[in-house]
Amino acid sequence: MLKIGGDCLREGRNALAGMSQIEIYNKIKGESKEEIRKIELDLVVQREMTLQMEDKIRTMYTGQVEQIKRQLDITREQLKNYEAENRGAVQKEVDKIREKYDLLLEEKDKKLDRMNENYEKMLIQSHKSTSHKGSDGERTFSEYAETFMDFKGFDIIDKHTQGGEGDFHLHFEEFDVLADAKNYKKKVPMDQREKIKKDLVKNEHLHFAWLVSLNTSIEKYDKAPIMYEWINTTQCIVYINNLSSFEDPKKILRIVWFTCKELYKLIEDVHFDETELTDLREKNYKLMDKVKGIRKTIREINTSMNTTKNLIQVMDDELRGILEAETNDIVASNISLFDDWWVQNIETANEGTIVSSTDLWGRFKQENKQAVAEMDISTDKFKNYIKTKVPLSSIILRNKNSNSAFDIKCIKMKQLVTENVEEVPEKIVVELNTEVIKRKKIVKKV
Repeated sequence: MLKIGGDCLREGRNALAGMSQIEIYNKIKGESKEEIRKIELDLVVQREMTLQMEDKIRTMYTGQVEQIKRQLDITREQLKNYEAENRGAVQKEVDKIREKYDLLLEEKDKKLDRMNENYEKMLIQSHKSTSHKGSDGERTFSEYAETFMDFKGFDIIDKHTQGGEGDFHLHFEEFDVLADAKNYKKKVPMDQREKIKKDLVKNEHLHFAWLVSLNTSIEKYDKAPIMYEWINTTQCIVYINNLSSFEDPKKILRIVWFTCKELYKLIEDVHFDETELTDLREKNYKLMDKVKGIRKTIREINTSMNTTKNLIQVMDDELRGILEAETNDIVASNISLFDDWWVQNIETANEGTIVSSTDLWGRFKQENKQAVAEMDISTDKFKNYIKTKVPLSSIILRNKNSNSAFDIKCIKMKQLVTENVEEVPEKIVVELNTEVIKRKKIVKKV
């Protein structure tokens, strides 16, 4: 195959070697002319087919558009006829509904008039019933206000008989104050706050209003003895709670006056323009967004804290059960036999001394065979007893299994010394948790 391919390539080169570039171009052009002619013919056929398809589509949609236009014209004529026929009936229904609602409005207006009359009567009665309390409160406040007698330009003007002026106007050289004293047995209600707010707005020349509750607190403004509310950029209301309950009420009024004096300096220096107001509003909105975010975080923290508390409670219950079980085991193992044996055989040693629980068990079992058999003393009971005699810091676990043997620091076994005793080595095999322990036994000769 390679030879045939090489021969073909060689023959092609030989054929082209004797031809000029023009001859080669003409040859290629003659060979491709038929292909070009076929392609041009295909393009002409496709163009004709495209034109025919466009004509069909145009004819089809033109007919549909004309049909839709005719339907629209028919529908429009039907709507005009329907409107002309039903205009009178619709107007009659509208007139009936209007008459019905006119009657309802008249009835509601009558009810409102009766409610206003009843409300005015109640106001008159309440004013009569509270007039005595008001006079007592005004008299008390006027006595407290005598503390300002040494203030420059001070004057107190009684305004309780004039509507919308409060109980008193306190005149000072720097500024004036609208004061309203309340002698209630319960909290001062919200309507009294609204009343003094309206009175202050009405008196534009006054910058401060004092709502003084002599014996009770003021509703929604009782979180502190003295609270402030700005109703606009130049007027502020001061709420004073339980004034008579203070040791020196006059001193409290002086403190309020000095505070208002400092606030009045700010009012004098205030020159707001639109840009500053816009900035303040934006800061306020951003601050409120931060407060909302903080509140949301606090709610999430409280939820997490409650979940944690529940988990801690569950863990406490489980630990309590474990401690009770361990206590029962310890109590069961803590018998006088162990105490006596521990005192006779164990003594404290330096920190480098280590004794295994297996050695202790072997010695105890060897010396108390009968007691071990009769009292059914197991290795686990013996290890629990050891844990009650030494601190937990002295116990060294050999592995993570709590039931396995362990080592104890800072203790050692006493050496038994008796007369006419000769040590004879002997192997004793003690089977404990699949461990074999070799040790020396002391034998007494008679």
